[in-house]
Amino acid sequence: MTDAELIKSKIDIVNFISDYITLKKAGRNYKSVCPFHSEKTPSFVVSPERGSWHCFGACGEGGDAISFLQKWENIEFLEALKILAKKVGVKLTGFTPTDNIRQKEKLYEINHLACEFFHYLLTKHALGMRAREYLDTRRIKKEIIDTFMLGYAPNSWDSLSKYLQKKGYSPEEISLSGLTIKSDSGRFYDRFRGRVMFTLKDHRGNMIGFSGRKLAESTDNQAKYINSPETPIYHKGSTLYGMDVTKEYIKKSGDAVIVEGEFDFLSSFQSGVVNIVAIKGSALTEDQVLLLKRYTENLILALDSDFAGNEAARRGIEVADNTGLTVKVVKLLYGKDPAECVEKSPHLWKESVEKAVPIYEFVIDTALSKYDKSTANGKKKIGDDVLPLLAKIQNPIIQSHYIKRLTRELEVNEESIEILIRRLAKNTGKTLSPEIQVVVHNRGEMIEEYLLSLIIQSKTPKNSMEKAMKILEVDDFHLPPVGKIISLLSGYFIKHDDFDIKKFGSLLDAEVTPIFDKAYLIELDAIISDDLKYDKELIGMAKTLKQIALRRKINIISTNIRSLDETNDVQEISSLNTQLKTCLTSLKELDNKG
Repeated sequence: MTDAELIKSKIDIVNFISDYITLKKAGRNYKSVCPFHSEKTPSFVVSPERGSWHCFGACGEGGDAISFLQKWENIEFLEALKILAKKVGVKLTGFTPTDNIRQKEKLYEINHLACEFFHYLLTKHALGMRAREYLDTRRIKKEIIDTFMLGYAPNSWDSLSKYLQKKGYSPEEISLSGLTIKSDSGRFYDRFRGRVMFTLKDHRGNMIGFSGRKLAESTDNQAKYINSPETPIYHKGSTLYGMDVTKEYIKKSGDAVIVEGEFDFLSSFQSGVVNIVAIKGSALTEDQVLLLKRYTENLILALDSDFAGNEAARRGIEVADNTGLTVKVVKLLYGKDPAECVEKSPHLWKESVEKAVPIYEFVIDTALSKYDKSTANGKKKIGDDVLPLLAKIQNPIIQSHYIKRLTRELEVNEESIEILIRRLAKNTGKTLSPEIQVVVHNRGEMIEEYLLSLIIQSKTPKNSMEKAMKILEVDDFHLPPVGKIISLLSGYFIKHDDFDIKKFGSLLDAEVTPIFDKAYLIELDAIISDDLKYDKELIGMAKTLKQIALRRKINIISTNIRSLDETNDVQEISSLNTQLKTCLTSLKELDNKG
């Protein structure tokens, strides 16, 4: 048994995946909305018998506990194996990290050392005095500084790089982490200088990068904030500041408050609103939305007041809506941002969050406050602001509700609003929502997979196999993995009367396992439970597949006959004509019976 097989044998896949998403019993399997793409209707199925999962929605992904963790954490196979081995107490015997894994681990180490360097200078060294005084003016307490590992980057060109090189890291490795920059002359210098430092972590707690804010009294022309560049471990669009600490608070409260920037986050956390994360700017990405969806169904945005006018921010709202998340917006009771509101009164901030309004209410209210709705031009501008967002609402009930409200506010008829929305949807190429988009397969291939499902999910698989194979031959299956599984089933049932899913599963290799799991997980309870309906479906699908196979053979034989016409190979042509006649006769008999 390999390390991977031993690890999987020790994992109850239902319990394992339930630690990440909510699963509900559905017959002999479990179901949920897929965590790997935007959808509202559950299409993600888990089989406790097979120890496998499959999404029958837009992404079509599937696999086992290892592949689930790979996809969930966006890590390599060996990284997932290492995590699971530790979880179940298995010592890996053949674990050889890839170059990519070794590179990532080295970058984590470099960032960890940099974090300790910055934190020490802020909290213990005289060089950090000005930064400590600045944080005092922002009313950031010591426990917050320690919890989130705030730091100070000295106003030096090479202090950090010298420190890291003494720890054994090369200038090139340090540069890859984003902590240094290579000059035109080929020399390396520190990216962050004279700044308060915020440590950026992924949701698992790995240190992946930094954000630095220049001190308030700084008079240079540098940007107020600079951030780590994109690296092999840091991706701005996938990062949510503070989530490694706050994810459990988010899960417990059922809401995620989203703010812009680190100080809004720290002020809020310090004030007691701890179910919070921060993003850079006002645009939520799909990766961030899907990450948040793991912990909550409700987002509360406390962003720049004009964020809804930002096209990138609107795309984030659309993604959240398509994913089935409820989105609300905070209207601050004081100040221009959450930090100001907290400074005035933590109670005002908490009350602002509690009174958050639905996103579409906010968009309509904002437009109504900006323009004069009593004039034709004002009504047009309100429509220009609001309708592009309303046009993208997936739920028709919610969309209708806000169309009616806008109709009342603008004193126009409902039809005029609906015409504009239809026009917008057409112009933007609006498509079906992700959960109802389907991948079109070859009809014969779909029938092959479906017939395999009917056989292996039946009450008596051996009997069903015999019925189907009285009509079919193994060569009639055009998909190699399905044909291989049918061959394995034929051999298995020569030796066994009962179908032991675990025993048969041990015969499957990596090529055919995904196809088998998909066939075993597709929901067929309504057909399987009705014996008459099932038999009719099984025989009908077998006959249809035989017809497809015969037509395929007829086309191949006809092509071969034409290619031999000029060779005068009378014997071969005669043989092919006999085969063609046999196929045509068989097809005619099936057509007449069908």
